[in-house]
Amino acid sequence: MSGLVAEPVRVLLADDQEKVRSALRLLIEQELGFFVVGEAGAADELLHSILKTYPQIVLLDWELPGLPEAHKLDALRLLDPRLKIIALSGAPEARKSALAEGVDGFISKSEPPDGILRALYFVYNKV
Repeated sequence: MSGLVAEPVRVLLADDQEKVRSALRLLIEQELGFFVVGEAGAADELLHSILKTYPQIVLLDWELPGLPEAHKLDALRLLDPRLKIIALSGAPEARKSALAEGVDGFISKSEPPDGILRALYFVYNKV
């Protein structure tokens, strides 16, 4: 799908399922312009990883263990207000709450690979 990015985009993967993180890593690392800087399986790991790796985009499992139900993004945006967040979920009803909370994008876990890449490019290029 190779789109154009000015410099490598740093992506952090946050999902409690290792197989989901592995599949996303494999997909993203094959795409020019994107670089996976780390992975997290729980909220505390995610917060630590943001401070350690300085990602530009977080692919965030909307049901990630340890994230509070309300105001899920506040702690992340306090760490880096420029951080772009794409919510991932297998639950279709999660889209509405994620977008209402202020994510930059939403991807269903059933989305085909090219849809995931399109979402990364869209969010990266979002003004």
